[in-house]
Amino acid sequence: MGRKKSLEERTLMIGKIIELVNERGRITTKDVIAMFGLHRSTAEKYMRMATERGQLVRHGRCGIFRDQRATIDFDLKRFSYNRNAA
Repeated sequence: MGRKKSLEERTLMIGKIIELVNERGRITTKDVIAMFGLHRSTAEKYMRMATERGQLVRHGRCGIFRDQRATIDFDLKRFSYNRNAA
C-alpha cells in the first residue's frame, strides 16, 4: 500500500492531467495509471477533479477530452465505416 499523497502532490498530478488532455485532446484512465503509478480508483478520482477544474469533458468510459468537439471527432472516427480499410 502506497503512502498518502500530499495536497501539493495531488495538485501537481491534477495539473499535469489537465495539461496532457489539452495537448493530446484525450486521456484515459489507463494512461493516468501508467504515468503516475496510481491505483485505478485514485486515478479516476483525480480525473474527476481535473474535469471539474479544467473545464474538460468526461465521455463515458472513453476518457476525458479537451472539449465537446474532441468528443465528437473521437466518436466519428471510432464509429465511421472506412471502405478502404477492408
